[in-house]
Amino acid sequence: MKILISGYYGFENTGDDAVLECIIAGLREKGINDITVLSNTPGNTSSRYNVKSIYRNSFKEIFNAIKNTDILLSGGGSLIQDITSSRSLWYYLSIIFFGILLRKKVYIVGQGIGPLERKYNRLLSSFILRRVDLITVRDKDSMMFLKELNIEKNVILAADPVVDLAPCSDERLEEILRNEGINKGKYIVVCTREWGNNELSRVELAKAVDDISKKYNLEVVFLPFYYNKDDAESEKVANYLKSPYKIIKSKYEPKEILGIVKNCQLLIGVRLHSLVFALVSLVPFIGISYDPKIDGFLKSINLKSFKIDKFSSDELVNYAESILDNRDNFIDNLKIHLEELRKLSDNNFNVFDKSK
Repeated sequence: MKILISGYYGFENTGDDAVLECIIAGLREKGINDITVLSNTPGNTSSRYNVKSIYRNSFKEIFNAIKNTDILLSGGGSLIQDITSSRSLWYYLSIIFFGILLRKKVYIVGQGIGPLERKYNRLLSSFILRRVDLITVRDKDSMMFLKELNIEKNVILAADPVVDLAPCSDERLEEILRNEGINKGKYIVVCTREWGNNELSRVELAKAVDDISKKYNLEVVFLPFYYNKDDAESEKVANYLKSPYKIIKSKYEPKEILGIVKNCQLLIGVRLHSLVFALVSLVPFIGISYDPKIDGFLKSINLKSFKIDKFSSDELVNYAESILDNRDNFIDNLKIHLEELRKLSDNNFNVFDKSK
């Protein structure tokens, strides 16, 4: 069986790279090894994951790849939305539509669907998605959004594939921490990203991090999830810090990033997959939302969401104290939700048992 995977791959984004790694692992567990990935850097993707890969912007190659595949898999991530841009939405929808036109099985896997703010985009998405063979979504909000688009057939609740990611070895982690000059288990991780003109949010976040790190005697470590992009935003927040800090600028694999997260005392994250990594690691964390996908994830595990343009440092500090002073209870709650999500994640791949 031949599988062609479409998504936001080859951009050195840790979250999306982790999604791809887990999708490939899930397919291989089902005995599927003939895998091709659409990527921005095909050579790197091919060597990193031991798959075939083609350039994601060569529509001639894409059309031929769809023509020669058995199943087109679109996912995971947040591909069906127009907040980033309508152009990115049209790109992913066009690939799905090619698959439909060429009478291929089309599966949308582990995605967060929406929001779609423009009426034309809603109509176009509804028209195309109603014609795919299967949609698995990573949260209930995505299911509700599909229902608004009159799409209920062949829609299954699953989870973000990244809940199945495993960290790097302890030996490798110790090597990384030694090279970065970080004391194992004695640090707070901050994962931020650019979001409009949010100078006040940067000030409030820095003040909260200062207060938390001082009270619990923790180093401050900024951990960019988008290589060569998030470090700039980390610098902007760090400029307001009074505490010493470290910004990790080396490039690491998702499993290595997960290892760094696993050994922190607390994570404060704006990037969705930084929060997923914290859940997988059973590490206390605070989510700051710039997008409905953050709210959807936090809602799925019954945790509070702080809006990026509305939170105060005092709110973050109080919440951090309530978490860290009741650490065992918080982690017990995470364990329950992680187990539930891992069971749901199986729904992303169960269809391949029937496809053989």
